[in-house]
Amino acid sequence: MSAMNELKAKPIIEPQTQRSLTLSICDGAFATIMASLAGGVFLVGFAINVLGATTVQVGILAALPLSANLVQMLGSLILETLGRRRIVCIVFATLARLFWILILLLPLALFDGVGDARVWLLVVFVGCSSVLGSMSSVAWLEWMSDIVPASIRGAFFGKRNMVCAAAGMVAVLAGGYFLNRWELMHGKEDPYGYLILFGLGLLCGLISSAVLFGIPDPKASRDADAPPFSWSRFADPLRDANFRKLVFYVGAFMFVTQMAGPFYAVYMIETLSIDFSTITWFITFATLASLFMLRIWGPIADEFGNKPILIVAGLAHALIPLSWVVAQRGAFFWPITVAHILSGMFYAAILLAHLNILIKLSPERGRSIYIAAFNGMIGLAVAIAPIVGGWLLGLTESITFTVGNWEINHLHLLFLLSGALQLAVLFMLFAVHEEGSAPSRTVILQLRNDLDPQTGIAGVSDFVTLKASRTTGALRNWDSRTDEWAARSESRIADRLDRIEQRWQLFSRTKRFLWET
Repeated sequence: MSAMNELKAKPIIEPQTQRSLTLSICDGAFATIMASLAGGVFLVGFAINVLGATTVQVGILAALPLSANLVQMLGSLILETLGRRRIVCIVFATLARLFWILILLLPLALFDGVGDARVWLLVVFVGCSSVLGSMSSVAWLEWMSDIVPASIRGAFFGKRNMVCAAAGMVAVLAGGYFLNRWELMHGKEDPYGYLILFGLGLLCGLISSAVLFGIPDPKASRDADAPPFSWSRFADPLRDANFRKLVFYVGAFMFVTQMAGPFYAVYMIETLSIDFSTITWFITFATLASLFMLRIWGPIADEFGNKPILIVAGLAHALIPLSWVVAQRGAFFWPITVAHILSGMFYAAILLAHLNILIKLSPERGRSIYIAAFNGMIGLAVAIAPIVGGWLLGLTESITFTVGNWEINHLHLLFLLSGALQLAVLFMLFAVHEEGSAPSRTVILQLRNDLDPQTGIAGVSDFVTLKASRTTGALRNWDSRTDEWAARSESRIADRLDRIEQRWQLFSRTKRFLWET
């Protein structure tokens, strides 16, 4: 059998750690519900339909949550000086969520005197909330990196992301249905449907902050033997050649994806005139794909490493813009469904691998500085990318031509450019070294095994057999037959994995010999 399906000793987790992990999952679920209801497509709809935002303003709004990571160096400075990660995380997260009270008041009479400036006030309020949330996240990640055992890191964050995705899916579906009904009764320009969603999101965000109070910090104060703070330590991530390569790769990847990212929603709302109920179904398809695949990606990351996942998932993700080109007025449902499903499958893997490899390649001491540098590069890329994307859209706005039955416009060209650049960026990843990572082909073969219908049928059969109070002779025979199918499939995969591993070891020895000579 392949290594992924062999019986392994289950790591022993202390009860206090297990409780902390469970609370972390609950925190993530409520935080995701807030992000789903008070952000994303609903925030874009609020900005466009209620406040009359332009394409450029929508791009800025969409970029704010990630571009705010630029201030994480300030959060790192606070952590390195004071310690107390738990308190820093909770205080900044709560303040970030409370800023949504001002956003709730924005369409009301209180702001009648500002007129069209409401859109820019929305940008300011969302920006302030994003900055505070970003400062909280650097404390959260350093805090969680000491709570989650390294041996189950991929599986745990995969499970946590899966629960968060499920919570977000339910929130988006319910919110989309509610908003669609509200718009039918009151019109698109009515703000109160959005305000109800934002208010519910704020409530869930405050519940998330309350849940965080129940998670202890294994290092509640700054280490006594830690070296004194020095500004020169902020250059440590850039002095680390391997980590520097990782940071530049992630920055480049986020730039080329977010250059087009905010404008997919604009394309659906303005060009294709898709209603919110349908958009939420597309988001649901992506979430279901994430839920299914995160159970697979987490163990693969623990077994084979994160770098090969980034290569395989990055290659697949770069091809998704082709589906958006096929999506045309009157014939958009299946192409956009495929695009969302593929995005859910592979972007979830990329985010999970980014998180895991960040923790793996950053040292335990001074980790907050490495986290801040990593997320700061993402923030810089995401801050610039939508502006560049909007500028390119402005330059190509008059371009429209036909290829077969498809009408290609300036948005399609931006999507295709993003995909092509994603392929180019993958070459930067080959320079990053991750200890213990396997060749990319092993991930492809393992995916083939995990997604093999024979393996799935065997798993379902085992479940039915174990749950049945009485197993008939026919059921026992069926269970035995499916196990044989799965065993043959897994044996073929295992043989190929062994051959790849032998070739990889030979290649590594040859490379080391040539380097030394």
